[in-house]
Amino acid sequence: MAGLPLADAGGDDIKRKLRGHIARRNLAGAANDCKWNELLAFMRGRTDWVPSYRYGSVSGYVSRWDTEWDYHPPFPFMGVEWFDIGLTSEEHVAMLLPKKIIDHGVWIVPELQRIGFDFDVRDQVARIWGYLPRNYHDFPPAD
Repeated sequence: MAGLPLADAGGDDIKRKLRGHIARRNLAGAANDCKWNELLAFMRGRTDWVPSYRYGSVSGYVSRWDTEWDYHPPFPFMGVEWFDIGLTSEEHVAMLLPKKIIDHGVWIVPELQRIGFDFDVRDQVARIWGYLPRNYHDFPPAD
């Protein structure tokens, strides 16, 4: 993992623009680079399955779902308003049998708690809040 980008990767120009969005929207930080780096290290250390993720930027941009945790995450993370992690995967058992749903929330959620993120889980997705107030854009409704 040495040499991989960390949460603060990015140039001064992009960070200045992000600070502008944060100030204009009067957002308060709910996560920091240390927490994001712990999440990156944890996911990059997985040797089997890794979850998909997407994020919403303080600029209003919403990414597509991705599964590459080395170079594709939203660097610098100071621009992440929210970060969604998919908690399940599907396993094909046989052609005529229904897919088997595997719940990875049993190991992801405790790690998010250990790191100390402010997050919510709904409909097989964990949303980590990078900033407050919480933005529920395109997040499943509460039961």
